[in-house]
Amino acid sequence: MIRRTRVEIDLAAIVGNARAVQSIAGTALYAVVKADGYGHGAVSVAKALTAARAASGFCVSLVEEGVALRDAGVSAPILVMGPSQVGGEEDMVAAGLSPVISSDEELDALGHVARHRTEPVEAHMKIDTGMGRLGVAVERAAELAVEASRNGIRIVGLMTHFACADTDDPMDPDSVTRRQLRAFAAADRAVVAAGAPVRVRHAANSSGALLFPEARFDLVRCGLAIYGNGHWATEGQLPQARHQAMRLVTAIAQLRAVPAGSSVGYGATWTASRDSRVAVLPCGYADGLPRRASGRAQVAIRGKRVPLVGRISMDIAMADVTDLPDVSVGDPVVLLGRASGGASISTAEYGAWSGQSEYEVTCGMSKRVPRTYVEAVQ
Repeated sequence: MIRRTRVEIDLAAIVGNARAVQSIAGTALYAVVKADGYGHGAVSVAKALTAARAASGFCVSLVEEGVALRDAGVSAPILVMGPSQVGGEEDMVAAGLSPVISSDEELDALGHVARHRTEPVEAHMKIDTGMGRLGVAVERAAELAVEASRNGIRIVGLMTHFACADTDDPMDPDSVTRRQLRAFAAADRAVVAAGAPVRVRHAANSSGALLFPEARFDLVRCGLAIYGNGHWATEGQLPQARHQAMRLVTAIAQLRAVPAGSSVGYGATWTASRDSRVAVLPCGYADGLPRRASGRAQVAIRGKRVPLVGRISMDIAMADVTDLPDVSVGDPVVLLGRASGGASISTAEYGAWSGQSEYEVTCGMSKRVPRTYVEAVQ
């Protein structure tokens, strides 16, 4: 490895977070590893969780993501949540993936494959209980379950997805989440009455699993929580067990003297108010350090926070290290994650500097930045 800029993934932290979620939820955990495990590396995360028996299955969005896990030797159940499934039905069935039906078109496409098989294809049905994106309307769930059976598809799972579990008041009996749960229960009754052999029900994402006990059902689908991100202050348990799994680190490439009155970077957006010393960091917006964070972002060097100055460019950022007289070329720099001296930078803070969510932060780490892994404990 030539570059000093790298993303470090603590697999032991992910395993520990997953176990904490399982302990709180008291049910099976399907780890969400779509979008390359939210930027953490889907294959590495899935293998670590499987080896540690910290997840019962995995959730992806694309057929290709599920097939890639199978090709890497992951044998646990894999749920393909969509919506990009049409055209991939043969591959899903051949790889032993679990399709999710959320529309007439998906039912028809999967039925075309299922009708040519000797055994029914098992699938989950997604119910739209208020998210308004994907899913079968509650009123049509039973009808589609019957149609699925006619087409050689066995509906063995029912699922929904929460719109507001991360912002709803867990004590509010009429919150959006609880209204969704009531709608899901109605769909469940109708589908079972229609003869579908449902054996698995699931609704909860990370927030739903941790804040709404009645939403845990047979399994929970968690992504953000297992990667050590998110805020669940009212839950009171996971914050103590949670460990952020991702770090973005680099090293000082050069040190430059900047006289008072001189500027740094494109657009001359920062001018030194005193004779200054500035560190050149070989990391920019092509690596996952957003340009919109210019003028707001900070980094940790030798256990202390210092500001980035000037405009973040494609490959370079500049840090004002005037108040760190002992800093040297080659010193490590933490842009995201744990650092010494209490100077850690969370994904929430990192995202706030550029108006991004925590999901965008980790998913936005560039593929040109090498990943290194700390192996998980068993």
